[in-house]
Amino acid sequence: MVFNIRAAMVDDAEAINQIGNWYIENSAVNFDMEKWSLAKRIEWVETFNLPDSPYNLLVGQDSGKIIGFAGNTRFKPKDAYNTSTETTVYIAHDVKSAGRGEKLYRALMNLIAEQDIHRAYGFITLPNQASIDLHHRLGFKLVGKFDEVGRKFGKYHSVALYQKKF
Repeated sequence: MVFNIRAAMVDDAEAINQIGNWYIENSAVNFDMEKWSLAKRIEWVETFNLPDSPYNLLVGQDSGKIIGFAGNTRFKPKDAYNTSTETTVYIAHDVKSAGRGEKLYRALMNLIAEQDIHRAYGFITLPNQASIDLHHRLGFKLVGKFDEVGRKFGKYHSVALYQKKF
């Protein structure tokens, strides 16, 4: 199998949406409560990979099929935060990552390193040892924990905050 990483395009929105919506409906790793429409996902995809923008969205393809995505977004809406970014990576739930999630996330980190970004932040719903290990391998450090900050599926969930310095 050939694993390829490239910038996401609007045509990828449906595959990205299928991956993202599975996590919305079946997991607490994503705090959205309702799945996204394709129109909303297209609008979201269109906000990335723009000239002079530090926000990137990548897709990982295995033998031509999109199996994951990774992106970075604005950290907070106030301008003083513009050199900080929030990062995310998702691999389709039915795919054995075999290191492809790490390759995808590492490619995103390499793009961020070329931008005017000083810090990247990853929020991890706990427990999630695989995500914690991934963030450690890529140089993220634990900087905080929000106890029972979100409620999904009738249960409170804590979130760890990881930071990477560029």
